[in-house]
Amino acid sequence: MIARNRRRWPPWLAVVLLLGAGVVVFFPALRSPPFMDDYFQNAMIDGAYPSPRSPWNLYDFVGDGDRTLLLHRGLIPWWSHPRLTLRFLRPLSSALLWADHRVFGEQPFAFHMHSFAWWVVAALAARSLYRRSLRPRAALLATVVFALAPCHVLPLFWLANRTALVSLVFGVLGLATLARFRERRRWRHLAGATAFFALALMGGEYALAFGGYVLAMAIVGRRWGRLERACAVASFALPAVAYLAVRTALGYAAVGSGVYFDPLRDQAALLRHAPGRLLTLLAQGWLSLDPATVNESMSLWILGLLTVAAASILVVPLRRALASLDEARRECATWFLLGSVLSLVPVLAVAAAPRVLGASMLGIAYAVGLVLERVWFPREGGTEARVGDWEGLVALGIGFAHLVHGPAIARITSSVCRAQATAFAGRAADFRARLGPAIRADVVVVRSLDPTLFVIPWALDPTANPPARWHVLDVAGHVLVSRPDARTLDVVVQAGESLVPPGENGLFRGEQPPFTRGQVVRCGDMRVTVLDVDRAGPRRVRFEFDSDLESPSHAWVDDRLDGVRQARLPAPGYGKTFDP
Repeated sequence: MIARNRRRWPPWLAVVLLLGAGVVVFFPALRSPPFMDDYFQNAMIDGAYPSPRSPWNLYDFVGDGDRTLLLHRGLIPWWSHPRLTLRFLRPLSSALLWADHRVFGEQPFAFHMHSFAWWVVAALAARSLYRRSLRPRAALLATVVFALAPCHVLPLFWLANRTALVSLVFGVLGLATLARFRERRRWRHLAGATAFFALALMGGEYALAFGGYVLAMAIVGRRWGRLERACAVASFALPAVAYLAVRTALGYAAVGSGVYFDPLRDQAALLRHAPGRLLTLLAQGWLSLDPATVNESMSLWILGLLTVAAASILVVPLRRALASLDEARRECATWFLLGSVLSLVPVLAVAAAPRVLGASMLGIAYAVGLVLERVWFPREGGTEARVGDWEGLVALGIGFAHLVHGPAIARITSSVCRAQATAFAGRAADFRARLGPAIRADVVVVRSLDPTLFVIPWALDPTANPPARWHVLDVAGHVLVSRPDARTLDVVVQAGESLVPPGENGLFRGEQPPFTRGQVVRCGDMRVTVLDVDRAGPRRVRFEFDSDLESPSHAWVDDRLDGVRQARLPAPGYGKTFDP
């Protein structure tokens, strides 16, 4: 029998093709203008933010020291939580953003290419980790699944979210170094893992997710003694405890927001939302589903049934794939699988979204590569799974979900994100053109359609100097505005609606404490009184200004579907409707 000569492709070719695929999939995100927090951080770097920030502290948005100032200038809304705090300890990611501006100036594409470089390193680090315990084909499949997953879109598109990639790179390197310690028992590997985990935590709190893999490795590591298990856990626990201690001592926290829950302060809210967030992330990660299709706003029963159905389908091929491995590889695959679930625990403090799935995707991709390699490329003497077999059909579905659908969703999401950032920049330009010289006045938005309008002040001026004051009265569609006197406006929406975004997943205010009738908030030259509250939130609110509403110091605008318009207020004693 004559053996066929198989052509072996050089290893570097697979890497080049993977990087090329990454460029194709994520290219729209790499061409995006700044978005959301990017404008805040530009102002911090340029010295225009009301409170000075150091190069290490660009993720310090709102705290006790400047909350009142930001509220009086209208740079956070009147409905913000009275103790709103958004301060994140990410010194390494902050310094990298500061360096971008100093090296590249105002060149967003260069900033995005810097983020893409971190993605490249993350993909190569994951490939190296996979190749230690997977066969070449399985390692390649796992690398492709991991590298082209939708979870990387936002960190590449949103410059402020590069922190997720920075933490991911050092977290994977730390895990790979710890795996070497597991195999060789050399203490220098343990020290290296500790150093990498410390760098990952300096990148941001996303790195806490890697604690799930370290814990899984210690649980599954049968060949380890008690001392080795303890040392392995300590390699992550020591820098994690130090990070959390510094974070607490310096007052970094997320308080009062519906998007972020601080596990050390908001345990009740976290526990209430954790089941929905966990099921959402499991469905998004394992099934590669669009966030618009599966999200935590869905019924918990639907999310649960979807997760149970997916687990029931995947359990057979996964169990058989594990059974086909030798003991050492089975142990490795087990801690990858367990770690992919445990790594989700720390990110439950954030609203469920693919951007927090980076660490979990490391284990999900490992499992997908393992199953696909066994079913699609059976080894000599093995039993081939026919396409008509249940296992073959499941493998076909998994392959489609992660090798076709996942990259396609990533590409579509990249395009959507770029369109959103471009539209936001266009709205800022529209505001700038409409306001003209009044850009330096006290700008009052009678009705806004978009909660992101609070970022517009930082995008109005190339020097990032916002107007003197920026008041947004409400975020609603159809509103009725009445004017009791020369200095007062009453704004009301129909029953069952709210003038402000809902507390659940609201950035500036969570569900607690609820608004109460008669509640008063002072915002600079404006006094806000809640006159009526519905189940959805404030339904009728009074805004009293220190000066006449017709004063030249005020610029009144209306945010409509067809663009920004100058708002014409009703005369004293009259009212009018504002429609989208």
